[in-house]
Amino acid sequence: CRPRFRDSALTMLKKPWLHFLVLGLFLFAAGRWAFPVPKPILGPPNAARLKAMIENYSQFSRDDISPTVLSRFIDAELRDELLFREALQRGLQYRDAAIEQRIIRNMRFLDADTQADDATLVEQGYALRLPLTDEVIRRRLVQIMERLIVATARSAPPTSGEIAARYQRDINSWLEPPLYSFSHVFLSVERADEMLQLIAAVEADQMSSEQARALGAPFLSGYDFRLQSAEQMSRVFGVVFAEQLTALDPAPGDWVGPITSAFGQHYVFIAAVQPERTMPLEEVSLKIEGALVREAEERAVDDWVNNAFIGYEVVRS
Repeated sequence: CRPRFRDSALTMLKKPWLHFLVLGLFLFAAGRWAFPVPKPILGPPNAARLKAMIENYSQFSRDDISPTVLSRFIDAELRDELLFREALQRGLQYRDAAIEQRIIRNMRFLDADTQADDATLVEQGYALRLPLTDEVIRRRLVQIMERLIVATARSAPPTSGEIAARYQRDINSWLEPPLYSFSHVFLSVERADEMLQLIAAVEADQMSSEQARALGAPFLSGYDFRLQSAEQMSRVFGVVFAEQLTALDPAPGDWVGPITSAFGQHYVFIAAVQPERTMPLEEVSLKIEGALVREAEERAVDDWVNNAFIGYEVVRS
């Protein structure tokens, strides 16, 4: 049986078509090695979007844009372009109601007199390739692609040990400044000269903050404020008010003033003071957990993008 099998195998090896097949496979493999399939090109970055990033940056920075910042903008634009392309390849533009509504809105804007129904407008919008040119749809697809990557990454939730470690690492960031609960009586700049008389009346009659309020003027932001930091007070009354009040180091039950604000003068009753403290772990654990989850999601997207970049020939300029 074995000699017969060996003879059959030798006969098969002598077949010309087998020689051509083996030679063809060899040439195909050699060709793929010597002349690999070119990668799709990603880039250069869209000039209009890059210009918008630079202009937006210039509005908030007095310095000229540095090469490092420009490189970061280029990376961000190429990253979004990659995610956009990958979303299109997966047909994600056909699965989102918000994108359909955007297409319908655009189509009705292009032809305000159209009698077509929504389904027809969506079909026409895809035929016009609107998802490729609309910036809102582009941003939406990038977000959808990011969510898809995060959903498939299946990262484990942060452990209690990781949360505690992050709390200790950032312990200084959980330092809460003194907080003040207070009421005030307000007089505008035009009536500032009445303030000393108002203070004398409050002290003489031992008025409560509610009674004293009737001697003052209306204040748009209200009269009672609870657990306010210096930063929060600055947003409502201005920096000078916050600096003056905290410098007095008032105690609960004190009347302090007059204190100057951007609007006039104030006589302030201190209802309560919460001293500076470090917030305990149980108070901030949910915030830390949320931050750790967001960081893990960002890493998952970054890792996916870096791996996907390998499949492209990236042109940065």
